[in-house]
Amino acid sequence: MEISKMLRFTPGKNVDVNDIDAIVTPPGYRGDSWFSTETPSSNFIFRVRKPLGRFLSFDVKRSLFSGKRLSEQADDSPVTKRLRETVSGIDRISLQTLSPTSENDDVKSVVHRLSTDDDIIADGSCQYTLPTIAGKHSDLKAISPETMHDVLQGCYDDEIDHVTVIDCRYPYEFEGGHIKGAINLYTRSAIQEFLSRHSSSYASSKKHVLIFHCEFSSERGPKMYRHLRSEDRAMNKDHYPRLNFPEIYLLEGGYKAFFYKFMKQCLPQTYKPMLHKDHATDLRHFRGKSKSWTAGERRQLMRTTLRF
Repeated sequence: MEISKMLRFTPGKNVDVNDIDAIVTPPGYRGDSWFSTETPSSNFIFRVRKPLGRFLSFDVKRSLFSGKRLSEQADDSPVTKRLRETVSGIDRISLQTLSPTSENDDVKSVVHRLSTDDDIIADGSCQYTLPTIAGKHSDLKAISPETMHDVLQGCYDDEIDHVTVIDCRYPYEFEGGHIKGAINLYTRSAIQEFLSRHSSSYASSKKHVLIFHCEFSSERGPKMYRHLRSEDRAMNKDHYPRLNFPEIYLLEGGYKAFFYKFMKQCLPQTYKPMLHKDHATDLRHFRGKSKSWTAGERRQLMRTTLRF
């Protein structure tokens, strides 16, 4: 069988566009023109080595599957759908070929920096402002009570525009004494609301730093720290590594450690522990709620795992 190196064809005026075989399956070849040769078995003679799609140049494909031809088709026949999918695929290939890769390279660069440099904040933009120490939670950045005191004294005002201290203890603990200026966020829903209110903070050039703590910064504070970071990542998943709050710290030792060193920076200047004998009922109430929140999160996680 003779082999043609390249196929060129133009569908006839009377050819039905919906007849895909008449368009993409040419008849026999003679010289420089195509013709139909009917054999006894009513089959056409073809001189084709490989599928037609491999021989068509890009311009021929664009001409054959042009938007103008598609716009003339008012129906949704299988042939029309195939043509539409082909055009879409060609356009995607063209865009992918011509599109710059600098954005992907930037993301790879940030991921590499975050995985190799512990001093880079979570969006990879710069180093941490405050000096950190080795705390109980190796995955979280911890600061000492002394650094917390320096922040409150304004020692870092030239480098930080705004600081929010988030106290994750229960309300009766917070009311019994807290760091000046701190806010009380002890539930995950409160953390999510806080994050939603500040969702546009990334657009600002100001540096907003968060400092989490609870009584000892061993459980509640770290848990809320991680939850906010997780929600922040989810909120900015289409713009990685962007974050509304890329710079977050944990006060090592919690309120107890800070109070016994810098009591004058607390309001009121008292310390009420979680296990205070006068608040046994309050403790059961908030612990019960915490268990229900955790159970709800586990059920949601199970549903998500089963769904995906």
